[in-house]
Amino acid sequence: MHRVYLTKRAIMARGAAQEREVMSASRGGGFARVTKWIGVATALLSFGTAVYGLLRAEGDLRERRRVVSEQLSAGREHQKAGDYPVAWNSLQTANAAAQVDGMFAKLLGGLSGERQRARTAQEDLAMEWIQKSRIKEGETFADLSDKLVNVLAAGAASATGVRKADLLAHLGWAYFLKYRSGDFNVKPEVAYREAVAADAGNPYANVFWGHWILWNHGPIREANERFDAALSTDRARAAVRTFQLAAFTNSHSDDYEAAWVRVVDDMRVRGERISTKTWHDLYGLYYFAFDDPSLLRSMLDGVPPDRQLALEHELLRSGELTPAQKLVTKGVAGLTLEAASKKEEALVAWRELLAEVSGDPRSTLNDSARAAIKRLSRTTPH
Repeated sequence: MHRVYLTKRAIMARGAAQEREVMSASRGGGFARVTKWIGVATALLSFGTAVYGLLRAEGDLRERRRVVSEQLSAGREHQKAGDYPVAWNSLQTANAAAQVDGMFAKLLGGLSGERQRARTAQEDLAMEWIQKSRIKEGETFADLSDKLVNVLAAGAASATGVRKADLLAHLGWAYFLKYRSGDFNVKPEVAYREAVAADAGNPYANVFWGHWILWNHGPIREANERFDAALSTDRARAAVRTFQLAAFTNSHSDDYEAAWVRVVDDMRVRGERISTKTWHDLYGLYYFAFDDPSLLRSMLDGVPPDRQLALEHELLRSGELTPAQKLVTKGVAGLTLEAASKKEEALVAWRELLAEVSGDPRSTLNDSARAAIKRLSRTTPH
């Protein structure tokens, strides 16, 4: 009996233990379930935060794309209008809007394309602006250069080929403007050499380099080699001619007039557009040459009489001269015919000119025409 009793107690104890184990397991399972749901809730919160961040990033990207697009468009319009400072501000705003990409923005594609467009637009504007060298009142060329050199240098560092050469060439021109403003530590020719190394026939690098040679009183022959290289391609031909003509005007060499007129005549022969300013500058030379035989001889040394006559007639047809300026140019044509030993044609030209100016006793061309007619009449058979 005693042994049976003990067995029942053991059985009861074992049952109680099992019950406690069941209850403990039950309580443990509840805790696990709670922990699980807490984890799920945390994950959902994290997911919601991520979705919210993603939606905000998407909205921010749309807004920044809009700003970049609008500012790039505005910058282009201001640039076309020649308002470079305002165009520069627009492109800086576009560039700033395109710069920062967070994690979510990168997941959505980012603004790398917009950044490149803004950067390229800034570089293009910098090159055009430094070419035109337009400055506001109170500014110097050095002020303009300081504003643009970093964009040009950074662009050149990451570019290759023609683009690299273009940027380096304009960087060199920016340094030239600093040099012209009194900063003699800069070396424009270094940038020009690097540009030519990247693109041997680069029009900007070569014409700027030729300009630099003449600015420093170098030989015209060396400058002409650079100008010929710049003209070896039709790219940027109008810009090349502008800087080529400016180079000879600024050279102050004894025979710069002959070289300058040679360029204008070459443009005429090739059918290139000659600007209003160039026609006016040509007339200015003719005006002084009319009373300066040595200047006329220098111009005729640069361009032979037959071609000089063609250039004079083209000037008369250009529509850029006033009636009084046309009369002076006709007088120069008479002198050119004499220099070409076409005395009969010269006599006819002078008589026609005298007929035009005889009604104006104040015209100094009266005396010049009469003197020429008298001079030619002695040596021209009737």
